[in-house]
Amino acid sequence: MSEKPRSDARWIPVMIGLLLAVMALDAAAQSPPDWSTLLKENRPWAALHELRQRQALAQIAAQVAVFVGDEAPACALFGHVEFADGVEYRDAVDVIAERVADHRVVMLNESHFRSAHRAFLSRLLDVLHAREFSVLAAETFASQAPGRLKNGIVDVDTGFYVADPAFAAALRKAHALGWDFVHYEAMGGKEARESGQASHLAAWIESNPGRKLLVYAGGSHISKVPEEGWMASRFIALTGIEPMTIAQGTTACPGKEQAWPVDSSAPVVAMRDGQAVRGRGNADIVVMHPSAAIATIEAMNGGLIPICVERVEEDTLLRAFAQGDAASAIPRAQGIVKAGEGAGHLRLAPGRYRMERERVDSREVIGDVDVPALPPGDCMVADRAVTGLPER
Repeated sequence: MSEKPRSDARWIPVMIGLLLAVMALDAAAQSPPDWSTLLKENRPWAALHELRQRQALAQIAAQVAVFVGDEAPACALFGHVEFADGVEYRDAVDVIAERVADHRVVMLNESHFRSAHRAFLSRLLDVLHAREFSVLAAETFASQAPGRLKNGIVDVDTGFYVADPAFAAALRKAHALGWDFVHYEAMGGKEARESGQASHLAAWIESNPGRKLLVYAGGSHISKVPEEGWMASRFIALTGIEPMTIAQGTTACPGKEQAWPVDSSAPVVAMRDGQAVRGRGNADIVVMHPSAAIATIEAMNGGLIPICVERVEEDTLLRAFAQGDAASAIPRAQGIVKAGEGAGHLRLAPGRYRMERERVDSREVIGDVDVPALPPGDCMVADRAVTGLPER
């Protein structure tokens, strides 16, 4: 008996699957990149535009808006103010400097919705460096970040929140001071993540006897309350080391100045009977940022420089990169230029910068400017650009 010919029907599902896969790839190639891809391409303005089309991602949109200098969405979501009764206020830097000497580990938190908190990180580096701290571990660091930061590279691959120029400035400062950097993030649910973070930091402590460490984390991760189960309490259980924890609390929003009981050009700590009022998670010190303090710390980045731009019929993002910065570098400053305006204003230290303008669908080099020591009266015209974007 002759053998029956084999049927090819069994291959039909495979062929259909392959066809669908090819069609999906083709559709993806034709559709615009999503917001996370745009951030990886160093296009925060386009990423923000994409996020604002999706109401479910309103909180992420508010975080990215902070990167481009717009904190109004974040203030609308989290602009409440809290003040203790029967207290006096002292300069936060002075309070920290007095109390940090006996600590090997300091943990500082941030709200992911406030750029002022990242600027305060930069200010705190000076205080801790003078007291022999020389290592920064940050929750946002990607695994490859420490090695790249050691070489002074601060770019889109460093970590999500580093896309804020204020955060990037703090990391460049730490590099200039000769600090080392540590990746300690862990993935998973709360249990896996908090225990993993604590274990990574504990392992580093064991491997680096005598060195002093600053840990920069988000929100509640620095809570020392065991029942809450956050990273800091687990770190204490593993190492027996109790860190000084510094929580960044109430921070002024535009138009809320009258709600503040204190007007200070420096961040402040509420004190009662000579002791800092503890915060959530049993934080040792709670730093508060009045409006004048935010303005002061922003001014540390340089004068407000007006840059001439072509008037266009859409909002755009003006960005300043140092000479030699790659296309993937986080800019030294950036800010929104409203439709129809002929100048943007950026805080820049004296030096030469490559000016770029990002639209929703493009990123273009305007030219170079030499920023003087004193801000000019009129907007500065960039030298005509002769090349496109630099290599990544």
